[in-house]
Amino acid sequence: MMHEPREAYENLARIEADFDSYGAGGFYDAIATKSGQVARRHLSLDQAMIMGALGNVLTGGALRRYFTDGEVARRLRPVIAPEVFAPLD
Repeated sequence: MMHEPREAYENLARIEADFDSYGAGGFYDAIATKSGQVARRHLSLDQAMIMGALGNVLTGGALRRYFTDGEVARRLRPVIAPEVFAPLD
């Protein structure tokens, strides 16, 4: 959306029209494009990613700036410090 907003919008419109992929709660979770089967459930992560992209585009990149100015890292570092990020064996 940030680089090609018209194309992104057209793609979302085609997905909605071709696969009946949009309901009262927003876009459904997933679509098997070969069979056309739609997973008719809504996941908050999916909705948040769409809303985040829209918010970032509509505010001229403000959302991205909020997360890159260092303030978010300073506030989150104490919260995630106890976590150990390592591959599982």
